[in-house]
Amino acid sequence: MSERDQKPSTALREEELSLQRSGRSLPVFRVYPDDNKAHPAIILVHEIFGLNEHIKDVARRLARESYTVYAPELFDVSTDYPINRNDLSQMREVWGSISDEQILGDLQAVFASARQSPQVIATAIGSMGFCMGGAIAYMFACRNPLLAYVVDFYGRIYYQEITENKARHPIAYTGGLNCPMLGLFSGIDPLIPEEQINILKTKLSDLGKTYQLKVYPRAKHAFFNDTRELYDHESANDAWQLTLAFIEANSKKSS
Repeated sequence: MSERDQKPSTALREEELSLQRSGRSLPVFRVYPDDNKAHPAIILVHEIFGLNEHIKDVARRLARESYTVYAPELFDVSTDYPINRNDLSQMREVWGSISDEQILGDLQAVFASARQSPQVIATAIGSMGFCMGGAIAYMFACRNPLLAYVVDFYGRIYYQEITENKARHPIAYTGGLNCPMLGLFSGIDPLIPEEQINILKTKLSDLGKTYQLKVYPRAKHAFFNDTRELYDHESANDAWQLTLAFIEANSKKSS
């Protein structure tokens, strides 16, 4: 069974929210089971390509598993958002033009909104992200002591360079992690070599953090994205099952 095929009969409700953030609006895609119940929530952080149809599809998959999912468009603040969001070089420029502090503040606003929603169990909210979003979700979990868990799909551990907008490497936030972490990485990934994963593992262990790390030896970066040529079905399916089990276990602990 592929990720797309799971629980297709679950009725969902989708909404486009707009959160006010210092004189601007932050777009958020929200999807949840249409059953008039409160559910654990997931703040889903997009890849460098922004809030696209792939991320919305992942949000729907999670909602079919009985979660309320918030997927913000974190690049909407940029004045240079290209029409072609699949242009990797242009999207990297967009990402680089927005400070991590801005992004983390926007995620905190999403978290605050989720906690107030009748569709959410306020004590069972986690974060999850892919690639750029994996690193951001991890950093956010290190900043927010109230999150129930974090799932990091191949988020960068070290930035290529430190800039004014990217002032600290993601690993530098680790001391603040207050929840269980699941890290899923690729074995063939020039952005995140094995030695960096080992450094992260050592740091998590030395600081007494609760974590699980898994590396897929034959998978390349972005192996979960089934709209890209790097997609690896076997690795993606295994990672999906691990993710669902991890989220369920930690949502129950927090609810």
